[in-house]
Order: sequence, then structure tokens, then C-alpha cells
Amino acid sequence: MNLDKIFGFLVPKDRKFFPLFNQAADNLVLASELLIKLLGENDLVQREVYVKLIKEAEHKGDDITHNLLNELNGTFITPFDREDIHQLITTMDDVIDYIHKSSIKTHFYKLPTFPEEFVKIADYIHAANKEIQLVLRSVNNASDFLKFTDSCAKIDAYESEVDYLYQEYLSNLFELETNAINLIKKRDILASLEKAIDKCDDVANVFSSIIVKIS
Repeated sequence: MNLDKIFGFLVPKDRKFFPLFNQAADNLVLASELLIKLLGENDLVQREVYVKLIKEAEHKGDDITHNLLNELNGTFITPFDREDIHQLITTMDDVIDYIHKSSIKTHFYKLPTFPEEFVKIADYIHAANKEIQLVLRSVNNASDFLKFTDSCAKIDAYESEVDYLYQEYLSNLFELETNAINLIKKRDILASLEKAIDKCDDVANVFSSIIVKIS
């Protein structure tokens, strides 16, 4: 019997890392779908509905994170490197936290409309989360991550596109926006959106770290 098979027997069968990662990824996709709807909505009442739903998703994400950390702390043998598991848990939680922060800022700032660049960034956040979901729905062990180098590259490309949009929009904002208060509001929302896609890229970096270690 080779070492891989021996290791397979030693890994506890009742642990729930991958199902919980699936739940976290599904929750990210839901939150980013709601973010797109929120940033495309001009009706303040309907916006509040989306803000509330994103808040509920964020709370659900906290519960999943708590369960994953409990699993990590209670498991001696893990399906892949403990450090990578912890990093994956925290970075996925960071993604939904920044989606939530973005929604809260829209609630307080009450801009009459949102720039189309914000919606484009939300689209990229959603696309990145769909790639995260694809990976985590498809892996049952560490070696499965080897199949998803393309997903890591796509998420990195989305982050680069957002970085360009961010810099271009910020430059135009300082040049063209005459209302100082609106400038601050837009810049603040933009910063949270940009951090959300940065955290998606951090998730992809965890995937890449796993791939390097098992290659």
C-alpha cells in the first residue's frame, strides 16, 4: 500500500472542510449578485432590500467561517496545509466583508445614481467569485487544485482590469467632479469595491500556493 492510500485512511471521514468551502463560495456568489443589483438600482427603497440581503449573506458567511475554524482547530490531519486552509477561510471571509462594507456605504451616502464603473467592478467581483465557486465545487482533495490554474489566472486578470478601472475613474473623478462631498462619497465606495476584488485575488493566491506545494 502506497503512502497516499495510507494517508487517505488516516484522514478523518467525518470532517466537512470541502462542503463548508462550497457553502462559503455559494454565499460569495449570492452576495456579489446582490451587489450588482444594488449598484444598478436607483430606487432608494429597493436599495435597502438589497443592503439587507447582503447583510444577511455576510452574517451567514460569519457562521460558515466560525464552523470552518472549529473544524480546523479540531482536526489533527487536514486535507491540505493548515496554513493554506486558514488563509483560505480568512480571505473568503474578507471578500464578503468588503462586499458588505460597500453596500453599507451606499446606504449611508445615498447617491442618486452610481457610476457605470461601479457596476463594471461589481461584475468583475461576481466573475471572480464564480471562478472561486467553480474551483471549490470541483475539488475533493488537494490534488484536484492542479486542474484550476486557469481559474487562478482569470481571477488575477479580473483584478488587473479593476485596478485599471479604479485608477482611470479616480483620475477622472478628481478632474471632473465639482461637488467635494460627492467626490468623497464616490471615492469611499470605490475603495471598498476595489478591496473586494483584491481579496478575491488573495483567494486565488491561496489556490496557487496549494498548487505549488503539491506539484
